[in-house]
Amino acid sequence: MVDIYFNGLTAAILSLGAAIFALTSLPVTWAADSSANNLVIEEIIVTARKKEESIQDTPLAVTAITGELREGSVRRLEDIQAFAPNLFINRTPGIASGAAITIRGVASLESDKSFEPSIGVVMDGMFLGTSSGVLLDNFDIERIEVLRGPQGTLFGKNTTGGILNVIRSPVSLNEMGADISLTGGSFGRQDIKAVAQIPLIEDTLGLKLFGASIQHDGHVRNTTLNTDVGGDDKTNYGFTVLWEPNDDFDLKVHHEIMEDNSEQGAYTNRNVVGELACTITQIGFDPANGCEKDANDGPDTTESDGSNFSNNDYETTIVTANFNTEAFLYTYIYSLRDMDEQNMQDFDGAPAHLLRMNFFNDWEQTSHEFRVTSQFSDTVQFIAGFYDWEADFEQRWDVYDLFYQLSRLGVPPWGAGRQGVEGYSDVFPWEDDVAGNNGQSQVTTSTAVFFSADWFVADNWTLTAGFRWTEEEKDFVGGASAPGYYPLRGEPWPGIFNPYEAKAKWTETTPKLGLRYQPSDDAMFYASYSEGFKSGGFFARQANYLIDPSYEPEYVKNYEFGWKTTLQDGRMIFNGAIFRSDYDDKQESILIPVDLSNVATVVRNASSLEMTGLELEVMYQVTQAWNVMATYGYLDSEYADYLADLTGDNIVTDNSALVPRNTPKNTFGLTTSYTAKVGNGDLKARISYRHRSDMETNSSNDPLGTLDSISNVNATVSYTIDNYGVSLWGRNITDQREERWATIGGLTSRGWWNEPATYGVTVSASF
Repeated sequence: MVDIYFNGLTAAILSLGAAIFALTSLPVTWAADSSANNLVIEEIIVTARKKEESIQDTPLAVTAITGELREGSVRRLEDIQAFAPNLFINRTPGIASGAAITIRGVASLESDKSFEPSIGVVMDGMFLGTSSGVLLDNFDIERIEVLRGPQGTLFGKNTTGGILNVIRSPVSLNEMGADISLTGGSFGRQDIKAVAQIPLIEDTLGLKLFGASIQHDGHVRNTTLNTDVGGDDKTNYGFTVLWEPNDDFDLKVHHEIMEDNSEQGAYTNRNVVGELACTITQIGFDPANGCEKDANDGPDTTESDGSNFSNNDYETTIVTANFNTEAFLYTYIYSLRDMDEQNMQDFDGAPAHLLRMNFFNDWEQTSHEFRVTSQFSDTVQFIAGFYDWEADFEQRWDVYDLFYQLSRLGVPPWGAGRQGVEGYSDVFPWEDDVAGNNGQSQVTTSTAVFFSADWFVADNWTLTAGFRWTEEEKDFVGGASAPGYYPLRGEPWPGIFNPYEAKAKWTETTPKLGLRYQPSDDAMFYASYSEGFKSGGFFARQANYLIDPSYEPEYVKNYEFGWKTTLQDGRMIFNGAIFRSDYDDKQESILIPVDLSNVATVVRNASSLEMTGLELEVMYQVTQAWNVMATYGYLDSEYADYLADLTGDNIVTDNSALVPRNTPKNTFGLTTSYTAKVGNGDLKARISYRHRSDMETNSSNDPLGTLDSISNVNATVSYTIDNYGVSLWGRNITDQREERWATIGGLTSRGWWNEPATYGVTVSASF
């Protein structure tokens, strides 16, 4: 079967390659104006391989998003989905600035600090170790590079699905200036963003100051609390200093602070008869009070009696030094990130005190990277380096209301009260603020050595070989506290008793081998084999550790053929890739019921996963005023040997027929812009269309988690004259709505909707 597949794939690749090669030699008959020689698409320089090179010469599937970031409708990270195939970005429920990023069907959906994301986010060389704090607003960003497929050689750590490489705007050493923008929009949107460039010593020392305030009331009306919910409340500010005393050395220090008090979204009541939420007094079995699907809550209303607030602080420092000699470029990057988070969630989404959870996280990570880039030869060029990363987190989560409601139903959460816990006595009925609590801590150390070399074998052929050796260790402690305490009365957290303690270490080498063929300056073909590795660990978010929290590493082997072509004298770019990814010991997050008051989320190495896909990107400069960009992604994914207990009954079943989450068959994006001279200024219109076919969002393929196909349209109309501009923008102007759904093992169900059509105006000035 494998031989048949690869023989067929090889034939398809060879046929497609021959067709593309032929295409590069034939004229394209699209319409063009008489000034075709002036219609060359601007070259884009990327750092996807940790060195500057043209994106058309980079032998991997990468999309660079640059000019699109200046559009008014691109307001935050999730708005870039239309510009890259097989890319999805959504907010992570439970973390205000958390991003659920999916590349080629591989997702980072879990907000718990103990389960690291499969998609890496790198900002100016700093690897962001969790999914929280990475949903960046479009602010002070020069370029975003989307690297698709495992990046286990140069980036390494837990990047089995891909990388988002975010590059901040540079620091000017000789030009003083400032950029400021003011935005007002739907649902009380009020944004202020500013960047100032201050050369302190001409050509030697420069300072960049930046700051932003993001305010938004939210699009959901809470009918119980009589207020708007789900909005933004963020501030982001900092500075970057660049020192270049000579042509051979530079030192950059970047420091920023983000304070995020946004709501995490608005959960809607989706409880159904049979769930615990429908048995308590406040709700009962009355369908009018929320015990049937779509009973009261709609896409823009919630009847929740609690808020989903955040109090999150993020502080980041990045120090980058470069020393340039005739033979080598030496680079050192130091990073420090400190996160202090509190996130309260009203899980039931209903007008009842059933289930609230309060999450506290304290995270600190440091990293050191030292690398050497060769410059002494045109025949062999290499990058070699050492990487050290350490993260230390402590987290706690408190459960409110649930035990109180169980006691009212005559179902105590433990047999004889709080026996053996000094200082506690039985309380019946319990008070509303009584809580069960869990705490965890973990220290992770990761050390790596990496190497990648390009050998220019002949005029048109380049061989690439590399590897990364990684050693990672995790030291974990987790457990439950004394069951029940009264924080509203000022009681201190009682701490963990009967802790679960474990330590594990993994060592792995991930290689890469590639071949690049450039028959001309306008065409490049590449084929590559690469491997990725994601470390194992201990999943922390469990009510107890009677269930084994450990899981083993996952591995991926990726086979890829791609091409980069420039046609029509530089007016057209046609790039693409065909890939096959085989995952072994795939880590899956599974929610299973344990008993009436306990639902466990566990991570299991439950499956092998096979993915085959196609990605196409086309850019065309129709006229000097008009350009078009189109992207298409195809993904065919299926499990093999998916053996797991998905129900909590301790019976392992074959779940290979399940459809993997977040793997739509087809995605399509189309963006076009037109610029016209009007008076003394430029009038520009841009419209972006994004289509995604239906997909599953629940690991067990519960029909409630099936999302139908959806199409969204964003648009911007702007007018600029000299250094001033005004933009009218709309997001999701076709008002396409969809609801994601989550159930908590028979306790409660909740949903959350995407935003409706939103509009606004942005005024900007440059000085």
